[in-house]
Amino acid sequence: MSDSHAPNVQHHFRDIAHQHDAAKLGIWLFLATEILLFGGLFCGYAVFRANHPGLFEWGEQFLDERYGAANTAVLLISSLTMAMAITFVQREQRRLAMVSLGITFVCACIFMAIKSVEYEHKFHDHLVGGIAFYQVADHEGGGGDHVAVAAHGDEAKGKKLWNATCRSCHGVAGEGVPGQGTVLNTSEFVHDHSDQELVDFVMVGRPANAPDSVLFLQMPPKGGNPMLKETDILDIITYVRTLEIAPTAGDVAEEVTQEETVVEEVVAVPSDDSEETFMDSLPRSSVPHAMASPEGLAPEGAAEAQKMAVYKRPEVPQTDENRPANAHLFFGLYFLMTGLHGIHVLVGMIVIGWLMWRLQRGHFNKQYYAPVECGGLYWHIVDVIWIFLFPLWYLIA
Repeated sequence: MSDSHAPNVQHHFRDIAHQHDAAKLGIWLFLATEILLFGGLFCGYAVFRANHPGLFEWGEQFLDERYGAANTAVLLISSLTMAMAITFVQREQRRLAMVSLGITFVCACIFMAIKSVEYEHKFHDHLVGGIAFYQVADHEGGGGDHVAVAAHGDEAKGKKLWNATCRSCHGVAGEGVPGQGTVLNTSEFVHDHSDQELVDFVMVGRPANAPDSVLFLQMPPKGGNPMLKETDILDIITYVRTLEIAPTAGDVAEEVTQEETVVEEVVAVPSDDSEETFMDSLPRSSVPHAMASPEGLAPEGAAEAQKMAVYKRPEVPQTDENRPANAHLFFGLYFLMTGLHGIHVLVGMIVIGWLMWRLQRGHFNKQYYAPVECGGLYWHIVDVIWIFLFPLWYLIA
């Protein structure tokens, strides 16, 4: 029976054309299931973003459109070279086909390298889905015990974190900002407490109506930056020590003056008719990580509490209970969609490597090129999916 068939034709097909059509039908059916898979994710994205636009507007700042644009260009080039490889195989130009497949493989490697850079940064700063988003210290052995804080912090790193998180409220040199934050460079509280005591204080924070509060200003846990670790806070304290000035009697009068200023600056919460949106009321910072979490799927009443806290209503402090805490959902969906696409890219790299191995052995010719064409169709659908992912995630604003 094999003598009646052309080379590379399986016995259950009439001829090479029959085999080629069956292979293309099979790959198109497979790609249809891929479209269903990602179609469901895109629908979920549309519903989630329509219901919580502020969450996506906030989260977009953590995504670098330059990386996304670079990956888009890389995949477009890879689609071109994959199509060229199919043409060269049909013309039996094996060397040019090998070069085209090689370029496609290199482009896939570049894509994954860029994606790894993006992911590494987010993993380092705990910008991930789930409870790890709120992790404030590393853990060992799954026991949940915090790693001990080092005896001395890094002054240079502390200065960067200070400018990112603390400077907007406490001033450039710790001189304080009226209505925002107290004086630190001459503070007796800072002077009289050890580094570890200050770290513990910053980790917990203090509500505006606390009995020991002088200015009735809220000190949010971790300075309002949920990504700070204990070691990061120690670095900040180490830098604050360099700003210290011996407290004088005049500093007490200054604190009282600031207290009176704060009382005068308390404003009423805007009514429902106010045009100011939730995103307009979020505090801004020179580094995005210092911004408060957006409204997202906050529990009932949290949005109103957030507004009252922003407008310095000391009777309603912004605590962990009323602070919106669902920003991790943004990153959970981001990693689900882009990570699943990355897995498809890795599978495509395996397919391309297999095609190059077979091409090197001379398995393909102008009659038998179905594997290359099917591999190309798969690679094209991977590229098309990224064409949708790029604007949806990186061009939100």
